[in-house]
Amino acid sequence: MDLFEAELHAIALRCSSDFRVLRKLARRDYCEKPLGPRTKIGVIVDVETTGLDTGPDGDEIIELGMIKFAYTAGGVVLGVLSQHTSFHEPSQPIPALVKRLTGITDDMVRGKRLDVSAIEAFAADADIVIAHNAGFDRRFMERACPIFERLPWACSQTQVKWFEEGIEGTKLCYIAYHNRFYYDGHRAIDDAFALLEILEHPLPESGQTPLAQLLEAVRRPNLRVYALGLPYELKDRVRARGYRWSNGADGRPRAWHRDVASEEVEAELRFLDGLDRADVLEPLVMEIDAYVRFSDRQA
Repeated sequence: MDLFEAELHAIALRCSSDFRVLRKLARRDYCEKPLGPRTKIGVIVDVETTGLDTGPDGDEIIELGMIKFAYTAGGVVLGVLSQHTSFHEPSQPIPALVKRLTGITDDMVRGKRLDVSAIEAFAADADIVIAHNAGFDRRFMERACPIFERLPWACSQTQVKWFEEGIEGTKLCYIAYHNRFYYDGHRAIDDAFALLEILEHPLPESGQTPLAQLLEAVRRPNLRVYALGLPYELKDRVRARGYRWSNGADGRPRAWHRDVASEEVEAELRFLDGLDRADVLEPLVMEIDAYVRFSDRQA
């Protein structure tokens, strides 16, 4: 079937409510238009690692993909500027599950190392670094390249209001499905290009682009409420409210905590006060901005 015939079939299927047509994502060409002085630079980062959720203390990067793109302060994507991909050989063989998921083999990474100088030069002019699960990717990138400790980060998975927009899942492939395209997932650069495509698709309810909504969230500092001294028997109550446990690593308080907007702090403190353990419970409120959010260094 040639391309013209395939397009005719696709048009016919789109006209029926019984079918949903997905188009394979095509990588964009580089932006050739001149960029104005107010243009912003974003870097999308995605890493594939030897584990799925352990973090840099137990796992290692095996592939890095980055896209540099231009955008406006209002959240309009202007185009791709450049890309970087690299493999890295871990200290141990790649687990079989990761090989099946990513298609990355030990032969593909053998003898390869991340070029720290090249990576830092690539990201040096970034106004924002974006990852789809920044709490995962940022921790690996900070260990690999110190420059990522000094740059502001955003998380497209948690800082876009997907559920309020009628998109029930936050996995990248699921959001791509809602935007009527598919791609070869679980390779770093493919995931990065998919995320760029998603960032400029208008959201179904607000009409905003995800990038615009993301930038609004980045500019708005969060406040982190720690429940210092929370008795063990109350952990299920705070967990049900969205609190997470911090084990005290890297100087963070060893306590249950929750991130809230500034207007929500008073309600959160009332909730903690309502637990009726003022004798041992001591709330602590700290500001979290894009320079430390999602980092091991956030306190």
